[in-house]
Amino acid sequence: MATFKKNSKERKINVFLFIIKIILYSIFFWILNCSKSNKNGKYYSKENKHEKKLDLKSCRILTERNEHCKRVYDNSSEDSKDYYSVLGVSKDATSNDIRKAYKKLTMKWHPDKHLDPQDKIIAEEKFKTVVEAYDVLSDEEKREIYDLYGLDGLKRNVHTDVSDFSSKGENTSELFNRFMDPVKNFSIKDVFSQRFPQVSSFINNIYTKAAMSSTSTDKNNKIQKSQAYEVILLLSLEELYFGCKKKLKVTRKRFIGNQTYDEVKFLTVDVKPGLPDGTAIIFYGEGDQASPLLKPGDLIFKVKTEEHKTFLRQSNDLIYKCFLTLEEALRGIQFIIKTLDNRDLIVRVDDVIVPNSRRIIPREGMPYLNNPSKKGDLIIEFVIKFPENLNTEEKNILRDIFSNKR
Repeated sequence: MATFKKNSKERKINVFLFIIKIILYSIFFWILNCSKSNKNGKYYSKENKHEKKLDLKSCRILTERNEHCKRVYDNSSEDSKDYYSVLGVSKDATSNDIRKAYKKLTMKWHPDKHLDPQDKIIAEEKFKTVVEAYDVLSDEEKREIYDLYGLDGLKRNVHTDVSDFSSKGENTSELFNRFMDPVKNFSIKDVFSQRFPQVSSFINNIYTKAAMSSTSTDKNNKIQKSQAYEVILLLSLEELYFGCKKKLKVTRKRFIGNQTYDEVKFLTVDVKPGLPDGTAIIFYGEGDQASPLLKPGDLIFKVKTEEHKTFLRQSNDLIYKCFLTLEEALRGIQFIIKTLDNRDLIVRVDDVIVPNSRRIIPREGMPYLNNPSKKGDLIIEFVIKFPENLNTEEKNILRDIFSNKR
């Protein structure tokens, strides 16, 4: 019954959101049609005696726009000589800074966001210049040549896509699709918000409240993440005993629009003393990005202790296997164990050592994670090597020894 009520509520919310969307788009197209009608009325509702005067006015406006376009073209040609100025970044800008500036400018100058024909022409030129700049500065090799020799050196020495985009017949939509995701970064909603901010604000308030209500019923409506990527992190016993910081180079899959690229990043893993096997060290959002519509996944390092030549780790205890002969087991033994902190630990056993017996030395094991001053135990396991064969004389001697013991 509870499930039915939940589904019914979600269905009502989804229907409400759908209706809001229809209202939004209806208002948008209605206002557009009205604005077009008003523009046409300004010219055609006048009497014929004013027709000549209107033509003169429109010619003046067209001339002013053409002069404005000429100034913009001149500026854009000057800006293209300095691609850093085009993107508004310094010459020591990182690739991340360049990418952010590029996304911001392509959204600003995308022709589809400019409805006026003359503004669209200006935006197309600006957009092409921004794409040209990004194509050079986002490529390390091209950027190095450009920094040393400028655009002329780039044209002479490198076969690049930068020189003369327009000569290739590549329009702005193709350029945008090649570097950005138009579905993700552009929508009618953006245009509507710019043209009619008050109406858009009112509708957005209604839509936001409905979306918040929907989110409260189902938290799974959040933007989904890509699947987490898990990596085994091998650590030596010494690293886990003392603790350390490991700098790791990772390569992740990323998207710009629909295009994938490999991003290299160095991550520092803080290994605490006594970190247990199987511990998950999570770097949120540092994994691969499976799709442009998904957030990058998490990168998870799973701790695993490397095989050690002397010890075997068992939680916070260390196991040391001592191999000895039957003679040593009977008459006693003394030996030295080199500890992880490079001390000589002298062990002496005078009693008879029976098979599979153990000797425990307290506080000589691994440190506890939350209390490094506290340590586990060192457990010595004795493994006795029995002789494979005995001659008659040796057997008689042993028989006499054990008969006397009785």
